[in-house]
Formats: sequence, structure tokens, C-alpha cells
Amino acid sequence: MAERPRPARIALPRSPSSVGAARRFIVARTAAWAFPKPVADQLELIGSELVTNAVLHARTELTLTLELREDRVRISVKDRSQAPPTLRHYRPDALTGRGLGVVAALSDRWGVSTAPDGKVVWAEVRANGDHPMVAPSSPDLRDAPPNLPAADPGAMRIRFPGVPVDGYLELQAHNDALFRELELISIELEGDNGARVAAPLADLVDQLYRRFRGQRDSYRDVVAAAQARGQRTVDLETTASPSAAAAALGYLELLEQADQLCRDGLLLTPEPSASVRALRRWFVDQMAAQVLDGTDPTPPG
Repeated sequence: MAERPRPARIALPRSPSSVGAARRFIVARTAAWAFPKPVADQLELIGSELVTNAVLHARTELTLTLELREDRVRISVKDRSQAPPTLRHYRPDALTGRGLGVVAALSDRWGVSTAPDGKVVWAEVRANGDHPMVAPSSPDLRDAPPNLPAADPGAMRIRFPGVPVDGYLELQAHNDALFRELELISIELEGDNGARVAAPLADLVDQLYRRFRGQRDSYRDVVAAAQARGQRTVDLETTASPSAAAAALGYLELLEQADQLCRDGLLLTPEPSASVRALRRWFVDQMAAQVLDGTDPTPPG
């Protein structure tokens, strides 16, 4: 019987370049260990997501490990952050921004283990490439409470009736993918290679990512709960002041600038669909009309 290979490890810095280094390491190791191509492809995708999430959220140095365990291969990333990873909830056919959803979908099992100086996020696949095609498990969000932002002085109630659940999830997935990419660019700007970042991207990071990164998803759990109940539409509400409406108009303008960078190929995130662009503008128009003009809310056309 052939001797089982020893675990292979690589230390990686907190840098966007670590994702490419991780992929090359995984490709080399899986080839050296003669894994079937389906296993190698799974591990490359899973490893890319694990490292990307560590770079974005842990913001520490990290260690990627590949280990053969009986009939399974374990791939793991250790970082120095105690913050738990978050599994997002999108439409089943979402292609971007899924993060750990990719790990959950491609692995046979995955989890998080504590470490003395941080945590380890790991995933396992069958070494023979036999991966059952089952949907990843999701937490029960059917009774999720509304997640309304804190009211500003002078704010008024704003209602968004009849929001399409699938449309909102597509919008959410695009925004997550966009801000994920912008965060990677912001990390690169802080490093030695910042001067290589194209000026339009640096400006977008400064104007969009750094100003609005904490304000883009107030309804995640509410819409996920509506999806779990099988609803096609959901009514949302918030509070907003006239200054918030003006900020929302500026936010929309910056997102439309990002759309152009997607079309030009400067951003890797795909350009949003026409329905996403229309829904995004509807949200802003509804807020402005209700706050500034006092008009009644209307559902999307």
C-alpha cells in the first residue's frame, strides 16, 4: 500500500495575491498526489473561496493546508481572527458573491474549529471524486425579525411594497460580489502594489466602498425569511431623513459608475442585469418621492 502523503502547508500573507498563490499551490499538490481531476477542481475552487474569505474578513496572515484523511481530502485555512465566518443566502442559481456558499455546495462537509490563536475553516471532499449533488444546508430563517436601521433625527417611515424576492436576492448577490472585489482592491491599495491600481478603481474604492460599505444590506434576513416561506414578494420598510435620501441618490450614481467599469472590464464582477438596475433605481426613487415629496409608495412596475 502506498504511503499516505504528509499534509502540505503554505503560509500566505493578508493580500489579494494570496488567492492566486493558493490556487497554484493546490494545483501543484493535487497533481503530485495524482488526485482525479474532479477532486482537483473542487479543491481549487474551495481553496480559493476559503482564502478569499480569510483575506477579506480575518485580515491576518493565514495558513492553507491540504491533508489526506482515509477516503477524504481536507482543505483548511487557519487565520488569527476569532470572528466566525458568515454563510450568505442567495438565489439557488446565483453566480457571484456566494463566498462560503460555494464551499458548502462543493464540499461533502465543512465547518469551523477553534485554534489557540484564531480559527480554522475547513472543508472535506471524497478523494475519489464522488460528490453527491445536494443543495447546501441553510439556517432556518422563517421567523427572522425585521432588521430595520436606527432612525435618524427627523426621519420618517418609508415603505417598499411588493419587492420581488428573487429580484432582491439577485441585487443582493451583485452588491456582495461588487463590494467583495472593491474590498480586495482596497487591501491592494494599502500594500506595496497600490500604485498599480487603475485610477478609476482607486477613486471608486474611495467614494463607494469606504463611504457605503456598511449601509448596503438592511434587509438580508427579512428577504431570506420570505424566501424560506415561499413568498414571491415581500414588503419592506425603513426610516429615512431628507439627508439620507440625498445620500441614496449619490450611492446610486456611484453604483452606475461601477456598472460602467464592469462593462469596460476594469472590474471582474459581471455587469448587473437590467432588472437589477431597475430595482435598484426603484428603491432610490421610492425613498426620494416619499421623503421629499410626501407621495404614497408604489410597487415596482
